Amino acid sequence: MKRLLMVGLLALLLVGSVWLVKQRPTGVALVQPIRGEAIEAVFATGAVEPALQVMVAPRVGGRLAELLAEEGQMVKQGQVLARLETAEVEAQLQELNARERAAQLALERAEALVAQKFVAASEADRARAERDAVRAQIARIQAQRGYAQLLAPTSGPVLRREAEVGQFVAAGQVLFQIGGGTTLRVSTEIDEEDIARVAVGQPVVLRAAALGAAVFEGTVDSIPPKGDPIARSYRVKVKLIDAPAALRVGMTVDANIIQARRSQALLLPVTAVQSDQVWRVMEGRAQPVPVQRGATGHGRVEIRSGLKEGEAVIARPEGLVAGQRVRVAP
Repeated sequence: MKRLLMVGLLALLLVGSVWLVKQRPTGVALVQPIRGEAIEAVFATGAVEPALQVMVAPRVGGRLAELLAEEGQMVKQGQVLARLETAEVEAQLQELNARERAAQLALERAEALVAQKFVAASEADRARAERDAVRAQIARIQAQRGYAQLLAPTSGPVLRREAEVGQFVAAGQVLFQIGGGTTLRVSTEIDEEDIARVAVGQPVVLRAAALGAAVFEGTVDSIPPKGDPIARSYRVKVKLIDAPAALRVGMTVDANIIQARRSQALLLPVTAVQSDQVWRVMEGRAQPVPVQRGATGHGRVEIRSGLKEGEAVIARPEGLVAGQRVRVAP
């Protein structure tokens, strides 16, 4: 009997202790909203690229015999980038040159016979036409031999090379991508859900990880009419304004396309806002207060309505329930 009584007392003490713990006020810290600039923006990632990009492709097909430019190399306009094999073309030229010499001799004989009135003048005309036809074929083959050399259409860095020696390439197949000029731009990928909020001319704030915390500005320059249905994104071009001298082609960039800027907005730390509500201390108890959120950025949330300046809220309301007893930590 005594043992049962002791067990009962211990159970009562345990329940009482739990109840006392639950009734003990939870310590919380308060934070007041501050005034600052709120920025609504569409976030995107991208890369730096030349504003002018030129694709280089052969006009005729053939096997690559020589590559004379590497990725990253600076080339000058007219510089040879690659050569295709020309053995077959050279053989055709030899054959046509022989035919041209024979046609020239036939024309000279025909002209001599016409002068002696042994044959009609039309014989010389026919021989001349045959010679001219061979010469036209020679000019065409010589042009093809010239097409076997790929020349740089502009001066600039080789951004990409898409072939190797020995590879057969088709006419029109892009082998080199060259950046022209010194002007840079940023190519960003915008999610299809955000593209409706982007317009040409909008300001853009950019940051390149390679340049540390430095930021620079630009504007939306172009938006394609068609997106990528697989990636579900649109490639938007950003024109740079006073780009840093250290910015290089290929650097990755974070871009914020500015939708709106509001000065003197009411801002709270993001930790103080949960599920579109903040928590206030009212008569020693935690009470949720619904608010309208605005822009979010740099660890702060804009409060559009539901809270006034000077009204303190709980800094970290995780785990609180409505009506829970709390005490403000000093």
